[in-house]
Amino acid sequence: MFHVLKWLRRITRALGYVAGALIIASALVMLYDVVLRYVFNSPSLIAPFLAAFLMMGGIFLGTAHALDFGGHVNVDILITKLKPLPGKICMTIGYALSLVFVYFLTRACYDWVLIAADRGLRAVGQLPMPMVYLYGVMFVGTALLMLSLAAKLFEVWYKKEGKS
Repeated sequence: MFHVLKWLRRITRALGYVAGALIIASALVMLYDVVLRYVFNSPSLIAPFLAAFLMMGGIFLGTAHALDFGGHVNVDILITKLKPLPGKICMTIGYALSLVFVYFLTRACYDWVLIAADRGLRAVGQLPMPMVYLYGVMFVGTALLMLSLAAKLFEVWYKKEGKS
């Protein structure tokens, strides 16, 4: 089972790098738009749309990596004050509730992928790209987040103490 967790971590790490690259690309696109807007007085029509799509891709592909490597904001003052068993129970409840939420989010993203593919939906605005791509990235990101949450839930009970 721990082999599967290692592979999951490798996949989320790789997608974490992809997410970082997408966020950097989004920032560069916005910098390009700022230069066009204020230096040449000619704003780009597609830059804000492209930057938003790149940012969304980065966010959804990076969430599983952030969870796996401790990048999410959390307040664990209660957990650290509890004894090991009640702490594990609290963490289990938190991960289980998150898992239920992410399951429904993943299912909704999957439904939107099917709807966008079936109807040929395109983005509104100056960059009418097929929405199946964005919804597909959202589905992949939430599915990986769901797997990472399940792995965290498994690690709460089966990982040896003191190991990261």
